[in-house]
Amino acid sequence: MRCYVCDRETPPRQRYCDKCRRFIVDEHEQLKRRAAMRAAYDADIDGFRCHWCGAILEEEDRWKPFHLCFDHVIPQRSSELVASCMLFNSMKAELTPDEFDLAMRELAAHRAGRPFDRDLIEFKYWRKKAPSPPEPGPRLRREELTRAPKTECAICGEPSFASSIYCRRCRRFTLWAGRDRRMHAIAMKRAWSPKEKGFLCSYTGVRLDDDDPRSPWYLTFDHGVPGDDETIAVAAWWVNAMKTALSEAEFWVVVGEYNRYLREGGEFDKDIAEFKYWGRRQGQKR
Repeated sequence: MRCYVCDRETPPRQRYCDKCRRFIVDEHEQLKRRAAMRAAYDADIDGFRCHWCGAILEEEDRWKPFHLCFDHVIPQRSSELVASCMLFNSMKAELTPDEFDLAMRELAAHRAGRPFDRDLIEFKYWRKKAPSPPEPGPRLRREELTRAPKTECAICGEPSFASSIYCRRCRRFTLWAGRDRRMHAIAMKRAWSPKEKGFLCSYTGVRLDDDDPRSPWYLTFDHGVPGDDETIAVAAWWVNAMKTALSEAEFWVVVGEYNRYLREGGEFDKDIAEFKYWGRRQGQKR
């Protein structure tokens, strides 16, 4: 018999060759996976290409950002599957293809100096709930009891909470248990916009929501360098999710290369970044 995916000869009584059978393991979605792999198969290289960026997919090392996986075109279980690299599967998350392209284009345009259009992306299927800080109790903590004036928030300048140096809103985020509170306060102060009366995303410049964890524009904290608390910055929840385990520098070069690929085509440059922290997201010990 010939393999249903790549037309290579198969072992006796098998539908798939050894190369393809490893990826078609989900009985529930076997036909969808088979169709996705057939569409992604490139006979010239005897391998598979990512549906989103056209890069040659890694088949052996699952710790690589370009390892072959499957992505739902529309973020729901019943939709069509495509063969994707782990990197763009993670970055696309709960976006439709059009929303993903718009997001990447707007990020690149904002990087070049143009304002990001918040209303351009609908986030039709966004269901991710961001980690949300609990409301702190009335008892003040040690880092709040300083000699700073107790009449206005040390971050945003709004009226402070009781005898605290923070207002109620800023207090929720800076006193988030288990976090580096000092760096959170610095990041929030840096992101505060007196003109907008709110906090701006460090990647898009858009005013963030601070009361709805289900909003893609909810205020979250991102590590510019994964694991380095000295690089904490304020970011929109959807951008934080899209950045995954990339450093800020890696994120921007991937955004730039993807936009170049959309404009010019050709081969996506997989060596555009080192992807130094990628294994951290997959649970690999470093």
